[in-house]
Amino acid sequence: HLSTSVLHTPLLAQNSMELSQWQDGRQALQPAAELHDYQRVQRFCMSASATLALLLAARGIVSQVFDTGELNPEPLSVSPTPSTRLETPVALPWPAPVVSSAPSQVQALHQLPLVQGCRNCCSEDDRNAPCLDVESCAAAGPAKGHYAMALSHWGRPSEGMLGSIKSMRAAADLLGQTDLIMVMLKSDAESMTPRIEKLFQKWGIKLHTVDWDVPPDMKHHPKTDWCGHQDLIRLHVLGLEGYDAVAYFDGDCEFQGDITPMMRCAASGKFLSTSGGMGEALNVGFFATRPDRRLVQAAVFFARENAYDHDTGWGGAGWAPNGGYYVGGECGQGFFYTLFYRKSEGSRRALQSVGLWESFQSAQLDRCIWNYQTDSSCVEDLDCRHVRVHHKPTRERGSERECDKLKFRKRREKLLLQQYASRPPPSEQELRWAKEGHLLKHSAGLCLRPVEEGETTLMLLSCAFPPEDNFRIVPQGSKTEFVLLKQNGKCAHSEGDEDPEMMPKEPKVAFPVSCEMAAAKFRKLPSKAVPGGFLLRHETGSCIHPYEGQEDPRPNTDLILHSDCNQDRKALTFIEDA
Repeated sequence: HLSTSVLHTPLLAQNSMELSQWQDGRQALQPAAELHDYQRVQRFCMSASATLALLLAARGIVSQVFDTGELNPEPLSVSPTPSTRLETPVALPWPAPVVSSAPSQVQALHQLPLVQGCRNCCSEDDRNAPCLDVESCAAAGPAKGHYAMALSHWGRPSEGMLGSIKSMRAAADLLGQTDLIMVMLKSDAESMTPRIEKLFQKWGIKLHTVDWDVPPDMKHHPKTDWCGHQDLIRLHVLGLEGYDAVAYFDGDCEFQGDITPMMRCAASGKFLSTSGGMGEALNVGFFATRPDRRLVQAAVFFARENAYDHDTGWGGAGWAPNGGYYVGGECGQGFFYTLFYRKSEGSRRALQSVGLWESFQSAQLDRCIWNYQTDSSCVEDLDCRHVRVHHKPTRERGSERECDKLKFRKRREKLLLQQYASRPPPSEQELRWAKEGHLLKHSAGLCLRPVEEGETTLMLLSCAFPPEDNFRIVPQGSKTEFVLLKQNGKCAHSEGDEDPEMMPKEPKVAFPVSCEMAAAKFRKLPSKAVPGGFLLRHETGSCIHPYEGQEDPRPNTDLILHSDCNQDRKALTFIEDA
């Protein structure tokens, strides 16, 4: 009953044989000792105790998935004790763990403004095209819709098929009037265990069983090494009528933001998808539309009438806008794109057969926002906080540019906080400096400081650090209009200001310099964009800007000095906090 690879190790296989030979540990060890086979005795004790430890660890893993719907990223540590003796055989199966009657508290999903996430990542027919404006499209959808979010599974059911169910439940609850649906073959659903059935009940998942995974009489149907089964079973999602819109997501898609605009857009009648992170014209891990069983009928027609060829694609339509074959082209990714996006003869005949050719519309969404799959094609300054649905990577990569799953991002933030917490406590002088003036923040809520000790330039970073680390804005004196940007008794200044002739055109805000220097002086200009806000103009006449003038800059954004001091710009506005 434990669907985990830890039960299939050679160690466990070996011990299963030995345990079947030696039903009682004491009786088994005694004859071996009499024969002076001490090495055999020692090996049995060590491997048996290791088996028990691994089995208990496996039990913990499965119980964790069962209770939470997710695996904890922290690895389990198994340290068997060589001297432990196995007195009695392990009794299997174990009793089922206690299950909470209600889901654990679900995560909050952000509703930050939609931003551009990618460049040249959307396509239409045989060419690249601008990504659809989701918010404009959503205006044509219902204000209060009835929606479905669907998963699918092909093969023997397992707890792992619900890897991101917590965040999916959160997205459904935020949408309101939204069902969670699992599509499976009837024959596969018969193998569902009571544990999985309880998981479905716990998270409110409706089971939708179907008769086929590959469309009947499909012309291209390899018998081995083909991903068509798990891809094409998803076609049934298109026929789930009774909802304003349905959206399919792979089980490893993590919902980080509100998907309401996308669902309202899909309810307007458009077929929505995104490209893939490995150059695919379409990633079959996400699509959304207004359900219509005629779409399924068109897919069955297309599958029956069109063959696949590695060089010419589906029905001879080719691989445009790609230059040739792409991953998954022989399965759902090539099938879906050719049928729903290409203006080919095969797709025309299929959609025309059900009366949809004239009215059918499809478009693609910004992949880096709605179906994030690595930073490929994403803009360099993409703020990961704006990602709505995160698909890949599923493992932490450690790249500064890569947007990771939330658990990895939070873990890095926690480690950074621990690094700061491990420093010696601040001195009395540092505490006095930390109370000077007021805390300085950008209007988006980030604070100013060097990213690490010893760094010489300032960035916008989270304010969740000891107060002595964040910059304060302090009047230079009671009889002056100048202010200082201070940390621990030192001040910020303009990069390169020690030699004006060598100063960069857009110098960074540097640190530290003596607060007595003229280079440390700034003036406050009242902001017209934010009440109570102000711009910071250096004594050279330039104002502090977040790099690239972003209104909602991401953490680790550099600060520069630029000649633009437009008081109507929110991006240039700072505020004081107590």
